[in-house]
Amino acid sequence: MSNEIERRTTVSDATVEYRDMGNGERKPVISGYAAVFNSESRNLGGFVETIHPNAFDEVLAEGPDVIGVFNHDRNLLLGRTGNGTMKLTKDPYGLRYEITPNENTSIGRDVIEWVKDRTVVGSSFAFAIRKDNGDSWSTDPQRGIRKREVRAIGLLEDVGPVVRPAYDTSSVVVSRRAIEMALGESHRPIQTMANAAKRGLKLAQRSENVDSRLLCVAERLANREIVSVEEVFYLAEVYERCLAAKVTGWSGTPAWIEWQLAGGDAGQKWVDRRAASAQPEAAPSVDLQTETAPEPLVSEERAASDVNLTPTAGMAAAAKRGLALHEAGRSGDGLKPETVARAGKIADRNELTPEHVREMRAWFRRHKVDKRAGWSTKGAETPGYTAWMLWGGDAAWRWSEVKVSQMERESGQRDVDEAEEGMEEEYPGTLSQANRDLAEAQEMIAADEGQWTQEGMAGAHYMGESPFSDRGIVCANCIFFEGGGACEIVQGDIEANGVCKFWIIPEERMSEEKKPEPAADVDEKAAEDMRAAKQEEEIAVKLANLKATILRTQLHGISKG
Repeated sequence: MSNEIERRTTVSDATVEYRDMGNGERKPVISGYAAVFNSESRNLGGFVETIHPNAFDEVLAEGPDVIGVFNHDRNLLLGRTGNGTMKLTKDPYGLRYEITPNENTSIGRDVIEWVKDRTVVGSSFAFAIRKDNGDSWSTDPQRGIRKREVRAIGLLEDVGPVVRPAYDTSSVVVSRRAIEMALGESHRPIQTMANAAKRGLKLAQRSENVDSRLLCVAERLANREIVSVEEVFYLAEVYERCLAAKVTGWSGTPAWIEWQLAGGDAGQKWVDRRAASAQPEAAPSVDLQTETAPEPLVSEERAASDVNLTPTAGMAAAAKRGLALHEAGRSGDGLKPETVARAGKIADRNELTPEHVREMRAWFRRHKVDKRAGWSTKGAETPGYTAWMLWGGDAAWRWSEVKVSQMERESGQRDVDEAEEGMEEEYPGTLSQANRDLAEAQEMIAADEGQWTQEGMAGAHYMGESPFSDRGIVCANCIFFEGGGACEIVQGDIEANGVCKFWIIPEERMSEEKKPEPAADVDEKAAEDMRAAKQEEEIAVKLANLKATILRTQLHGISKG
């Protein structure tokens, strides 16, 4: 069975009736339904749930010693099946319990009176599903929400009446496994969030009065575990309270440590996107089981996809390049008008529809065989290259694979074999984890704040001719290079043999063999320029982050200038 204990509640009323015990003595019996079969729950934080009528068959057949408790508290014992003071039976409606509490105990007498006067109005049960085939998952195609059917209970821990069948911090417990199955990879923290959380956890060891709940969530972020909808809203609250203290020089302050624990700057963007896509009503503030549960509050727009489908800056640059080539007559006769219209949306970075993204992936899979040397030569660009750029270039090729994969995981419709066939790595070639993290951070800055300029202190320090071309350190080998003079994160025309300080190149594209060195005066000066550019990279990134902070603080009516 699963080791994770879950808890559910129902609003099926608990009742008290007095029964003849057979010796002329009448005793009160508390009864209710701990679970109701085939009744859809409200949103449990990304999914809804039903219980199959046979879910309890195996565990009841084993004659378990289940305890009857009040308000989920094992210290407030009312009865147990082991000594006959509680009975569990299954009928077509659900799992029914009958408890004969000891009237010589204060809790027994109190609960009897509370149930009679309807102070106590619901019931709950704690359980763990059977490890193998204990539940099944599907997606409601009309509402776009994940559905779980509990098919086999492996452990029945306790049942009993509760004061509040509605959600509070103790009334419903959903397993981490269920959250992962419901939300999928779209709610797995990115590596830059994990790095910030790890940094925050180290700092928190030397700090006092850190929110214990934040520490628990930070541990999950550091391990890149799936984050629940409830935790997304909690992190949004953390960021909101920290923003008030976010000023120059705040590094090391308690608010800054909390900011790192929540995932840092990257985490703020990640959380904002997911909080915006999740309706507050769908958060697990209403996740009880009920006979007549209302429809989960999921809009049609959200039902389509919770994945962010805004094109990246690199895609926009490629589409603009494609549109310019199309205007110059490089697109040939077979280009569809809708391809040009969609290129305009990509160039403007308008959010795309899931159907467009799926079609984009299919198009790249069909046409990747068209890529050939020389197709992007300036002044002789082929129609195939122009179409490739109109669709968003190499950046869109990688991006569409990742986004469709996320959508399919989210919807539970992912066919693994089909997805792996033709699936490209998000970043081509062999990259260390550090370089992947760096690439992700640079893409995020470019996507949110715009591409870097080629020159200037905060620019890319671009050079049209790389002094390290003999080692393979050229734009043509960089993961951000779009071909035909475009880069995903740097503005302007880019030469294939150029280089800038943001280069990230897979190991197999770099060579250890050096060609004869050029004239010393030229090479040494170029090498010195490159070393200086690399030394300034850290300050440039800091300035870019400062720029992002300034832009985000334009909430007081100050125009961007």
